[in-house]
Amino acid sequence: MFHYFFQTSIGMFLITTADQRFWKTDEPVLFLGQWCKLFSQRAVWEKLHHEVLPYHWDDRKKLYQDYLYLDRLYEQMLCKLSKRLNQIHRLDHSRRYWRIVIGPWLLYFIQIFYDRYQSILTAADCGKVTNTLIGRYKGGQWLPQGFAEVLSWSKDDAYNHYLYSRIIEHTNRLPYDTTDVETDVKASATHIDSNKNDSFLPKKFLRRLAELYERFIPGCFNQIVLVSSYLSRWDLVKLQLSLKQFPYLFPPEVVLPESEISWDLREKLSFNSTRSEFEQLLNTMLKEQIPSIYVEGYARMNQTSLDAYPRNPKVILTGDAYNSNDAFKFWAAHHANRGVKLAGIQYGGIYGTGLWSSTENHEIQIYDRFYTWGWESEADNTKPLAAAKFNAIKRNARPKKNGRLLLVLSTMPRYSYHMHSTYVASSGGLAYFNDLYSFIKTLSKKNQRMLLVRLYQHDWGWEQAERFSDKFPQIECYQGNKSMLAQLNESSLFIGTYNATTYLEAFAANFPTVLFWNPNHWELRPSAKPYFDELSRVGILHETGESAGQKVNEICDDPISWWQQSEIQTAKNQFCYQFAHTSNNWLKEWKEEFLRLKSGSTQ
Repeated sequence: MFHYFFQTSIGMFLITTADQRFWKTDEPVLFLGQWCKLFSQRAVWEKLHHEVLPYHWDDRKKLYQDYLYLDRLYEQMLCKLSKRLNQIHRLDHSRRYWRIVIGPWLLYFIQIFYDRYQSILTAADCGKVTNTLIGRYKGGQWLPQGFAEVLSWSKDDAYNHYLYSRIIEHTNRLPYDTTDVETDVKASATHIDSNKNDSFLPKKFLRRLAELYERFIPGCFNQIVLVSSYLSRWDLVKLQLSLKQFPYLFPPEVVLPESEISWDLREKLSFNSTRSEFEQLLNTMLKEQIPSIYVEGYARMNQTSLDAYPRNPKVILTGDAYNSNDAFKFWAAHHANRGVKLAGIQYGGIYGTGLWSSTENHEIQIYDRFYTWGWESEADNTKPLAAAKFNAIKRNARPKKNGRLLLVLSTMPRYSYHMHSTYVASSGGLAYFNDLYSFIKTLSKKNQRMLLVRLYQHDWGWEQAERFSDKFPQIECYQGNKSMLAQLNESSLFIGTYNATTYLEAFAANFPTVLFWNPNHWELRPSAKPYFDELSRVGILHETGESAGQKVNEICDDPISWWQQSEIQTAKNQFCYQFAHTSNNWLKEWKEEFLRLKSGSTQ
């Protein structure tokens, strides 16, 4: 049972994270947010006299308005940092160059830090906090080398306690005690590993051979370079051979250089601000948090990146290397500054449909050309191109008569880490799980036995398996390396629960699909809404778990026949043309488009 905040006169000890080193259990406590209450720790916190503060971004209007404010602030800070970094490194790079290199970190950090700041203001404004415990951290203890660390740390309790501690200390709005913290930074945070299966020895060995081969390809043969394109290996080989290039399959693994922290150098990143308290605090924290490869290690990182990647590209294309791959960003920014065409290929499903997305905006701003999965925008550098990412699933996914009901989950980190129209932080996550529970409860006993819950690959402290085992011990859950394609081929129906890539894959494969999510947590842009409305009208998309469960009970005896009805196929096909457009001639279309881009044509 959850205890939410209500006004009383009882003084309370503030708990900011799930890290119990900073808890008190012998007095009433006030949890800063639901992220403090790990499911596995419920035996502890259920016994406490406790309340939970309301989360400031549960107010979706405030969330959107804050997004707009932080987007403007990001542009102001990018301008300032670009000028200052040019001065420090004796460069004359464009703002676009720095947007490519530091933009993802700056964008995420501003949004992360503002969220933590607003939560502390909520605690201060409630008037109930009599004490809290913050950390006394060594200088540079949480200073990241690169952006991937920031992405990882932002989901970690220890790093978030550091941020809350710094905010409490600087704002001086809450009473607090201080304690030394000896956190092992490298051990405490679980780093994101996009190639987690490469630890399998034969695959790792083959990757090393491929990287060695790619290192000796003459630069003249690497003129159209694709990095993290999300094509299958075979499709990538076919594409590059069609372009008369040797296949370039694996981006190099670049080790970030370690650098000694120079506080004198970082002091040059100081900015005077007479604006809000938050902006003044942000100016202070940017000096402490800007990754070392952008400051002390810039020259070495830049040269290492240029040496690792192809020397003379004419066109650079990527799906998501623009984000956490720092070596790629240094290399791509260098060549974009020289006039090389930099293009992006959509890789995520909320693009083109969500009302707001800070990453989508960032990509459109950095690319000469941004290829979408069918949708168009007002930006003149966006262009629809067949979504070749769906080729494999389109070729190979087939519903199995009398197969399982496949329920596919997602999770968002317990702490907010970047802004797009989805549920946010732990309070939104709990609402998401409650919708899932409602769906399962609505299913008939027979359908519950047929259900397979595919848990999300990143748990981020949600303890999905434990939650479902406790709530529905009879339901089978899966969390492992088996592909969604393999599980689709054992299923008769796909059930999607969030507005992202997985249901678009099912649509592209023409696989029977039922969807449900809370529309108040997945706001749509006006241009996309009519297509979702049509999915709702024909019974594919539902706003509640109960409604979706009733639809599954209705069609479960023969989902394939239901799916093949003409009005459902029409609604699905119209939707796919806009947001998951595929083509049997994708290879010819991609080849011609990339050659046009290489030649400088904008047609």
